[in-house]
Amino acid sequence: MSVHIISKDIQETYLDIKGDILKTPLQYSAKLSKISGAKVFLKMEHLQYTGSFKIRGVIGKIKSLEKNDFQKVFVAASSGNHAVAFAYASEKFGFEGVLFMPKNVNNVKKDTLKTSKIKKYLYGKNNMEAEAKATAYAKENGSVLIHPYNDPEIIKGQGTIGIEILEQFPEVDTVLAPVGGGGLISGLCSSFNDDKVNIIACQPVNAPEMYESVKCGKIVPPSKLFTIADATAGGIEADSLTFEICKNQLDDFELVNENEIKKAIAFIFNHHKTIIEPGAALPVAALLNTKRYKGKNVVLVLTGKRIEPHLLTKIINDYGNSY
Repeated sequence: MSVHIISKDIQETYLDIKGDILKTPLQYSAKLSKISGAKVFLKMEHLQYTGSFKIRGVIGKIKSLEKNDFQKVFVAASSGNHAVAFAYASEKFGFEGVLFMPKNVNNVKKDTLKTSKIKKYLYGKNNMEAEAKATAYAKENGSVLIHPYNDPEIIKGQGTIGIEILEQFPEVDTVLAPVGGGGLISGLCSSFNDDKVNIIACQPVNAPEMYESVKCGKIVPPSKLFTIADATAGGIEADSLTFEICKNQLDDFELVNENEIKKAIAFIFNHHKTIIEPGAALPVAALLNTKRYKGKNVVLVLTGKRIEPHLLTKIINDYGNSY
């Protein structure tokens, strides 16, 4: 599957959705700037409506639909943040929803959905299996599939973050963001494809599916190793257009280990007094462990805020004095 998305497409999507999303703050990080030698800003997408960037893609997709589509059942699959955005949109736009979540879904993210009226099913051992089930269900029942990443409209919605970054920090030359299935990073690549901005994808060492796929030239199976960054784990759908965009447009990758992710969570909590989830900590962890961005104008995209309280407490206790 291939698709060509340009910044003009994303600008049009932004006009469609900007009234339904929050223009999230871009916050300067004096401490990260000092450590890295770069001028570093944090794009605070964890403060977005629904607690993550995912609402941008979901609403972008919904705004692209025909009126008669709203008579159908909508279906999605997600381990958390896309699910919460899907449930939020169901209430906002009034559609009937069916959601498939992998059996290992984060308890905090699952609990967030308790009051939602959408029908919820646990299926499969990872995101990719839940996504395959949702895709099959949509085909069998004539439903509208709201895919977490493998859809041009979803990618355009996530790419609207790039428009805001350019408005808030025109001098930006480097953006670091997490990558899992690739919807966000593909949107950023597409948003900045007319600008001289390097896009760096950040992944856990324990779940480097996009990195390995790009390196091998084909999509690899999901990693069997555990990572606390569950939002970026679980593999990539076969023939995903995000793989093609990453293969052709991404500038580089940063891989970080589990301890580095934990240190980054503690760092943001201590120095910015805000809570981020492990997946959102990947760009911070990458920057804390390299000097390669010295002299650059850098934006780190903080993607979500859902982390189990006991895990956050343990991380702060264990890693709170790292920096």
